[in-house]
Amino acid sequence: MTSELSAIQRVIERSKIVDVIVGIANAMDDQNWQKLRKYLADEVNIDYSEFRGEPPQQITAEAYVQQRVAGLTGLRTLHISTNHEVAVSKDHAQCRSAYRIYRFDSSCELGQDRLDTAGNYNHQLIQVEGDWRVTAIKQTVVMISGNRRVHRGLRNP
Repeated sequence: MTSELSAIQRVIERSKIVDVIVGIANAMDDQNWQKLRKYLADEVNIDYSEFRGEPPQQITAEAYVQQRVAGLTGLRTLHISTNHEVAVSKDHAQCRSAYRIYRFDSSCELGQDRLDTAGNYNHQLIQVEGDWRVTAIKQTVVMISGNRRVHRGLRNP
């Protein structure tokens, strides 16, 4: 790809990038871990410090997927991704988006069975063999409502 994208190419690349971000959300809801993996670069810088209280870290894509498996298995979720602001430069891109995540655990008593969050994601991406792959994810939290114990990734060992 040339350094300057045509207006049409910019729209095409933006659409591909939004498809990746929305695809990640849908893969998590479907618990389709192979699909999730295909959207990730081999190494991913993650920053979930506002939600999980963990320091930012660089992990393998496989470790990232395993964290999602551990945190979401047994839950029903709905990840909503919107307000995508995309910037593309050659084979690098950035996407800022808003999210809302609903989590439901039917094994918890009524009234304690939900955890809902909302905020923003900042994804960084690179182009690999013509496909966009996520290299970094930063989550900021605007709202948390419900039982934090619903999310297995937040439970104390």
